[in-house]
Amino acid sequence: MLKLSKKTDYAIILLTHLGEAEAPVSAQEVATHYKLPYPMVANILKQLVSSGLIESTRGQRGGYVLARSADEINLFEIIQSTDTAFELVECVHDEDLCKVHQCCPTRRPLLALHYKIQQFVEETTLSAIIRDAQPINLTVKDFSYETAHLS
Repeated sequence: MLKLSKKTDYAIILLTHLGEAEAPVSAQEVATHYKLPYPMVANILKQLVSSGLIESTRGQRGGYVLARSADEINLFEIIQSTDTAFELVECVHDEDLCKVHQCCPTRRPLLALHYKIQQFVEETTLSAIIRDAQPINLTVKDFSYETAHLS
């Protein structure tokens, strides 16, 4: 089934952390915070620097920061920087890869699904992910429920 790699999952987590930070964050700090192996975090951060999503600065107050606003970074860019191109079915970009493409009953609906997923990842910004990651402070008045009376 459709699944993001661990590397992409961690990249989203790291970018979310950087998007919430008010100052540069070290690889060690992020690794410790999420209890992830430091070498893996450092590798992913280096890859994100190469892709232009984040910047690094050296020195005592150095670390990693987003290269652009979280509103300007989308999920597609993140996935593209850490994973292979998304293809729900092989025939998305080359119908000749499929032996039954001329009479395939599933090609159209699967292509439609592919493009909807593609649209979703292109429209989902890092700022939306950060916003959705915020804890929700619910109070009792936010719930509509009946009280059970036990007798």
